[in-house]
Amino acid sequence: RAVRPVGAFRSQGIFMSGDLSDEWQRILFVNYWPIFWSAREILNEMPTATAHDVLDWLWRTGQKLVVGGVTQSHDLIGIVFQSLIADRQFLATYYTRPEAAALLAALALPADRPPGGADWGDGETLASTQIGDFACGTGTLLSSAYQRMSFLHELHGGEPSKLHGPMMKHGLVGLDVLNIAVHLTAAMLAGSHPDTPFDGECLLTMPYGEQKNGNGDVHSTDLRVAVGSLDLLEEPVQWSFMDTAAAVSAGGRAPEEIRDLVSRVGHGKFDLVIMNPPFTRPTNHEGRHSTVPIPSFAAFENTPEQQDAMSDRVKELTKGAPSHGNAGEASEFVELAHRKVRDDGTVALVLPLSALSGSSWGAIRGRWREQYKDIIVVTVAGVGNYESSFSADTGMAECLIIGTRTRRNKDTGNFDAPKRASFVVLNQQVRSAAEGELLAKEVRRLIEGGEIQRLEDDSAITHLRLGEDVLGVVVDAPIPETGAWPLAGISDGDLAKTAHHLEHGRLLDFQHPSVSGVDVPVAKLGDVAHRGPVHRDINGTNPNRTLRGPFAVQDLSANVAPTYPMLWAHDNKRERKLTVEPDSEGRIKSPSGDVTQEELRERAARIWESATRPHYSLDLRFNSQSLIVAMTERPSIGGRAWPAVIFEDRDREYAFALWCNSTLGLLLHWWVSNKTQSGRGTTTVTGIPNIPTLDVTKLTAGQIAAARDAFEALQDHRFLPFDQIDEDPARAELDRRLLVDVLGLPESLCADGGPIDLLRRKLAKEPQIHGGKRSRVVLLEPDGEGSQKRGDR
Repeated sequence: RAVRPVGAFRSQGIFMSGDLSDEWQRILFVNYWPIFWSAREILNEMPTATAHDVLDWLWRTGQKLVVGGVTQSHDLIGIVFQSLIADRQFLATYYTRPEAAALLAALALPADRPPGGADWGDGETLASTQIGDFACGTGTLLSSAYQRMSFLHELHGGEPSKLHGPMMKHGLVGLDVLNIAVHLTAAMLAGSHPDTPFDGECLLTMPYGEQKNGNGDVHSTDLRVAVGSLDLLEEPVQWSFMDTAAAVSAGGRAPEEIRDLVSRVGHGKFDLVIMNPPFTRPTNHEGRHSTVPIPSFAAFENTPEQQDAMSDRVKELTKGAPSHGNAGEASEFVELAHRKVRDDGTVALVLPLSALSGSSWGAIRGRWREQYKDIIVVTVAGVGNYESSFSADTGMAECLIIGTRTRRNKDTGNFDAPKRASFVVLNQQVRSAAEGELLAKEVRRLIEGGEIQRLEDDSAITHLRLGEDVLGVVVDAPIPETGAWPLAGISDGDLAKTAHHLEHGRLLDFQHPSVSGVDVPVAKLGDVAHRGPVHRDINGTNPNRTLRGPFAVQDLSANVAPTYPMLWAHDNKRERKLTVEPDSEGRIKSPSGDVTQEELRERAARIWESATRPHYSLDLRFNSQSLIVAMTERPSIGGRAWPAVIFEDRDREYAFALWCNSTLGLLLHWWVSNKTQSGRGTTTVTGIPNIPTLDVTKLTAGQIAAARDAFEALQDHRFLPFDQIDEDPARAELDRRLLVDVLGLPESLCADGGPIDLLRRKLAKEPQIHGGKRSRVVLLEPDGEGSQKRGDR
């Protein structure tokens, strides 16, 4: 349990002789000690000369890394470790960049708010602080928080070395399902004060998968399973699982030690919960996990039966909670953080960007809105998936969420939450730990000083500056009661203001902010139309392999008019015009199991009732697709990529299609869509009703007729992809016809260089829209298509 000085290892021949400074030796020790320790048996079997050569090579490599700037212990071992995990695709363990970890820790532990209400120099109170990471990996976040607290303690006259023993034994809680991860976390934390001994640590490997009973037998029928840290959602924890934890845990603890440790990991006890939880989803509709029943529980070679049992266990533990299966394990770890943090304690999380916009995250966002204060949301306006993340290689955009859990007001019974948040959008990833800490300090200064402009005000957006450099923007915005938190990854603050006001029925003029704007009728799509069925209700199969959807989807037959035409998948080149032909047809399946032919025909009839002309794009690629809504010439069934939008008055479909494919329609779709993947703005069938759109129920008969005339005049025009909206004459003409001819707005809005023209140019510059794409689509005559290359944007 105690860590000896570096010199003790050097005297045993672990370190080669050399002229490195003591600081370099310490860095090398913290980085390489786990490797040496794990490989000691192999090294012992080597001839002395071979072992010497191996260790000498490692030594020289380490020296080069140190000289090259590797000064954080996580930089080396964390990256290597993450790359070597065999079940990484199922555990979804991702290494948090040290720079991002420093930013998150500094936001979660501000200099003016010590945990427990103590002074930063109060070592006694700080020693009782509890900081937890229930998916600790290599300890990057836990170590960053500990370093932050130690730094502030020392800055206020304290001695961090005196905190080390109690913090290691009681204060720093790190849990993971990987034993080696817990070992590495122990090494990272112990390395903070390698000369200071301690007599225990609060680090534990959590049991995961099927468990054995006391006799060592495996249950053959009623599986008893553990689900890692998520077992701690229950309080008190079932002690039978702790016997297994004792067997697998780092350090080989006895069961009574494990029980004592778990008793300290109780609900409402933590001052700070800081995590980058796994993102794996249990749902399995398509993609690389298509042959795995429940990917989130498929690690360690768990069988399908074990995966089912683990899934049922989590459902039992989260019954009544706002976490959602389609949101994945991350939402369940968010629930765990909520249960463990105390009132006035802080949660600090790295989450997928979908947490801010995905419909399955809606209930969690609702809880944050109602029960948390001092909320800070950090995103990056990057041009690619990796440039918009805080982890090393998730390949998706991420966000940081920091918030303080509020208490109930004794008089009202409600939580004292302001229902507002500070949204920080960085221009690029944090470049160093020092920059992360300085950014956090500046964000906190702006918040505490009341210097951040509100989204709904007419004032200019507040820029985030370090010296003369502008590194992003900060916006104080109201948290919506429902739907997405849209202010994520948006680089142009004026666009955010325009989208916010348009969502509430006002179209602003960028260049004349003193003018109040013009009224535009806007409503939620679900208030003006109905959405069609999800594609699994059309052609899907239930998990037990029984029939769910009545149709088999097939390619269209040549020279045959389809009985059940479908618009099913995307094909960019054939989707340049407002009207699109069906690409598939449905054939009623043959009876199977308990489903009769009559039942299949009844299901098919219900699906056909949803056939319509307008279809909404679920998986919209801004930098390749031209349509948000595609119209078919005749009613068709909406498919996987194009679910149906059903109007009771079908004469209103034309105005709806014009709006959705206009610049304003793009603005609002982009505003509320899930932008986790660069260059995409996705939604779900259940999310379609929440999208703000033109309130076509407010249109007069004359406006409806004008919309049909405009649609028919434009239906043979071909449109460029949305990332080229600034150079598309067809889109400009659509905007003019919609705003002037249909809605009767001033022509000056659509003039060259006017507000809508500027809006198109601003949208085309947004990283989330163009996604860093360098090629340009060129429309050839009559219906050909080419592309040309160009330089960076």
